[in-house]
Amino acid sequence: MITIRAARTTQDLEECLRIREEVFVGEQDVPLDMERDTLDSQALHFIALADGQPVGTARVVLRDGGASAKIGRVAVRQSNRGFGIGKRLIAAIEETPDLGQVRNFLLDAQSHAQQFYARLGYEAYGEEFMDAGIPHRHMKKRNGRSVAFD
Repeated sequence: MITIRAARTTQDLEECLRIREEVFVGEQDVPLDMERDTLDSQALHFIALADGQPVGTARVVLRDGGASAKIGRVAVRQSNRGFGIGKRLIAAIEETPDLGQVRNFLLDAQSHAQQFYARLGYEAYGEEFMDAGIPHRHMKKRNGRSVAFD
């Protein structure tokens, strides 16, 4: 059974950081001082649990005065990939009541994951760029629940 929820406790946040370190630092060789940043303290963190065990995470940082929600640090443990956990993390973020008024969801997708996000309705824009030695693309999706006008 997969459960996705906001990380509410110190232990939840520690598990989120542990998963990120395992995936980004351990698997992708991202330096720890680049993986963790000052945005962690202001972000809304999400944790994915499989049968009660932490298996995935993502964070959201509000931008543009709350008009946009930037999704980042999406990570699923290697042994739990291929079961739709990443898709469920993104869906949980998009359905979070506190984010109902944002106009757009933004993310910087690793280029190899661009098709994953495209299948979820995200559109790439701008040129490919490097972040922590990994090629990325900016992506965006309009929030279908937003009642805000441009």
